[in-house]
Amino acid sequence: MDELIEQIADALQTRSTLPEFPESLTVAEAYEIQHRIVANIEGDAIIGLKAGLTSASSQESFGVPHPILGRLFASGRLFSGTTLPTISGRFLECEIGICLDESGNPISVCPVIELPRIAFGLSTDVTGPNLIACNVAADCYVLGDCVESPPSFANRSVELKRDGKPLYQAKLTEPLGGPMVSLAWMLNESQSRRFSIPNEALMLTGACGGIHPATPGSYVADYGSLGSVEFEITDD
Repeated sequence: MDELIEQIADALQTRSTLPEFPESLTVAEAYEIQHRIVANIEGDAIIGLKAGLTSASSQESFGVPHPILGRLFASGRLFSGTTLPTISGRFLECEIGICLDESGNPISVCPVIELPRIAFGLSTDVTGPNLIACNVAADCYVLGDCVESPPSFANRSVELKRDGKPLYQAKLTEPLGGPMVSLAWMLNESQSRRFSIPNEALMLTGACGGIHPATPGSYVADYGSLGSVEFEITDD
């Protein structure tokens, strides 16, 4: 297991293909691997958590009946207006981020595009526990400006465009019924899974509109009065 942990940590840091996983890894074993991988990654601060598999369809695809939890590293933090290269296995998701204060209370929200990198070497390795083990494919995330949280996220949506053409529109209540419901689950799950929540943490609450390939182009995610996120993916 020590060798597997070193190989996964190296693949995450170098953005290379993940190693072959053992068969029938349990959820508990997967979280323990994630804990050890995170402990072995030096020189990079954890600044928050991310919820994964927050829809029934994504849970079915990965063979688990519940959401999962991963960490966010400071090195992955980018801001609206950034340009990124094309990387194999990179996807994108529209999300709502919730910013916590030092006491763990929500103080603001921000529009976010997460760019997870799913890089399993074998199709048979695409399982929920393996996704947990590799830190829920966490890589980069592009942040918009923080704003005051609205009283409700009902009837709010995000529209994503690439090169001026609509890709999709999704309700902000898709992940687990809404960002605040997802946050409550994350806080509870972090306790049961022995996750430490850093001060002034950023919590990514789950995909609105599913996961999509991060193909080259200029992207704009419009969250209405909550703001927008703009970024470009190049062919380089």
